Amino acid sequence: MLSELMSSGEIAQLAQVERPVVTTWRRRYPDFPGPVPGTSGQLLFPADAVLTWLLDRKLGNAEPEILRAERALHTLTGYAREHGGRHLVLSLGAALCLREMSGKVLSADPMKAARRFDPEDDFLLSDLREAPALPDLPGMVEQLIEGAYEANRAYQFLLGNCARFGWPELSADALTPHLVTLIRLAADVPGRLRGRRRITVGDPYAGSGDLLAAMLTDQDPEPFSFNAAQPDPALARLIRRRLLLAGVPDFNIEVVPDDLNDEFADVDAVVTRLPYQPTEQRYPAEDLDKISDIADRLGPGCTAVVVGPASSLVDALRDTDAITKRADLLTSGLVEAVVRLPGGMFPARPGHSAALWLLTRDPVAATQGRLLLADVGGAALDQRVAETTAEDILLWRAEGYRRDGHDPRTGWVVPLDALDLRRGAALRPPGPASVTMRARLAADRPALIGEIEGRLTDAEHETIRYAKEHGPLSTGAAQRDGNRPKELTLGALRTARRIRPLPGHRLTPEHVGPRGHHRVIGAAEVVAQSSKRWMDRLTLAAEYPHVGLTDPGDLVVTTVPQFGVLLDEDGFSVIEFPARGLRISPGDALTPRVLKALLDTARNTTRSPGAVRGARLGDVTIPDLGRDEAARLDDVLRRLDERERLLQQQAGLLVELRELAVAGFADGTLTTLYGTNS
Repeated sequence: MLSELMSSGEIAQLAQVERPVVTTWRRRYPDFPGPVPGTSGQLLFPADAVLTWLLDRKLGNAEPEILRAERALHTLTGYAREHGGRHLVLSLGAALCLREMSGKVLSADPMKAARRFDPEDDFLLSDLREAPALPDLPGMVEQLIEGAYEANRAYQFLLGNCARFGWPELSADALTPHLVTLIRLAADVPGRLRGRRRITVGDPYAGSGDLLAAMLTDQDPEPFSFNAAQPDPALARLIRRRLLLAGVPDFNIEVVPDDLNDEFADVDAVVTRLPYQPTEQRYPAEDLDKISDIADRLGPGCTAVVVGPASSLVDALRDTDAITKRADLLTSGLVEAVVRLPGGMFPARPGHSAALWLLTRDPVAATQGRLLLADVGGAALDQRVAETTAEDILLWRAEGYRRDGHDPRTGWVVPLDALDLRRGAALRPPGPASVTMRARLAADRPALIGEIEGRLTDAEHETIRYAKEHGPLSTGAAQRDGNRPKELTLGALRTARRIRPLPGHRLTPEHVGPRGHHRVIGAAEVVAQSSKRWMDRLTLAAEYPHVGLTDPGDLVVTTVPQFGVLLDEDGFSVIEFPARGLRISPGDALTPRVLKALLDTARNTTRSPGAVRGARLGDVTIPDLGRDEAARLDDVLRRLDERERLLQQQAGLLVELRELAVAGFADGTLTTLYGTNS
């Protein structure tokens, strides 16, 4: 079948190499699989044979597990084009679920087993009965599980690639991973489980069940029950499968068409996003009615985390009905916190601005009459901001208002009577939240400023000592005689084995955070020339056993979104795809510092206007410096780097000092003891 054949371009994508590399392999290796005859002029190769050849030869930049997963994805994409993406995802997901429930390889006709395990058609029957005419459904299931190591991860792989299969609607309302993290942390499932045997999580607008499944992150699924509403019977079965494969017993899963089933279990926590409506069809009063219905379900101490349109939840309102309903909700004592979110929280709907509300029945008395207003809309919602915002919410939930208490880093605690609710004014903190994140307590600012002033004095003394020891900077620059150095490409350096390419790896966002043992360097970190993301060494060993770490002095390069080079001086980092690494061979004339400088000034690293694709890394050209010249340049760069480090240390302290001073004067908590003439 055509779906079992691959073009040279698809092979290059599979192996994570440039297209001409495949042509080189065909010419250099006699055992490279030959093209299949009779394919209308385009050379097509047998996919299984190509995969086996890549694994045996250990060529390309893709790890073995990525090769297997991408190979499975290629096959599935071919079937999806033929049978439809929705059809394929639903039926193959049902087959994965049956494989897990039965614990045995599926037979050629799995319907008999499906009727035995799912007589009421809650998980499997309809989707397997309507499965497309796949030639080897059991084999495809085993191939998926082999590539992902377990059925649950295979199912997540399947759902995560639904857009590539031609079913983008399934993920149209998906949220960014960091917003899902904020929702999970704010719901505080671990805290609710302390001293309790069970917890029920509900979602009245469950979609594909992604928010429900996120609550199981790093949690034992046994104490959980899930109560969800999904009117589409096929999506309801998909949600049940998603939770079942995550380890939740089937009798602890309830998915109904219309509303949460009160007879099944009262919810302890609600996590949901309000259904999307285009702007011209969106009515804030209806969104607020939905939140009011959610609030009515909350028992004592129960919490709801709701994501909805910013136009309804935080922006200024004009409709009288909506103004009244929002004011009534905010003054009811149920709304704990309101978070204005940055744009892009719905990746499939980049123009849809969103906000988040936290509601709790019977909060601590010290929150009465006040609201935590957080605003993280001015910066990207990364892992650090998500965790900081969640900490603010959880401390506010535990303590309420105290004069000596926690000063939120992402907003302010505001009296409700200061918000002009009856006029529908926008819900905004009375100060710039991005500045207040610099200090936990306003009272800490004088001490922090004094500490920075002391560090600044030490940095100035260090600069003076360096200047006395080394004297004025002199590079000894002089006009060079002779011909210009020849130029060569990175591809030529690789062919000559002067540099060795290092692959980038696809990482699950949940495995990367603000703390850990190994720095993570991806395209964004290369462009920014710094990284604040880390991975725990246990996670690395368990989830990515084949990932190699960088050595000190390796370079990390990227061509998207633009060309960039980062020198990893410390090493022991994880490179995240699409970034890649370069390692200079021992004894070569080039040094890491020199190679980075030459790449930074290379001329052919950007896409020409009108070009179909950007510059390829192997085509980037640098001068071929001799050993003596490279050593001289390395010495100059080293001395420049030392002086730049000293100056940047002072510049960074001055920026920090400036922001603390401005924050203190802006919120009225700081003054100085000196006049303007001092």
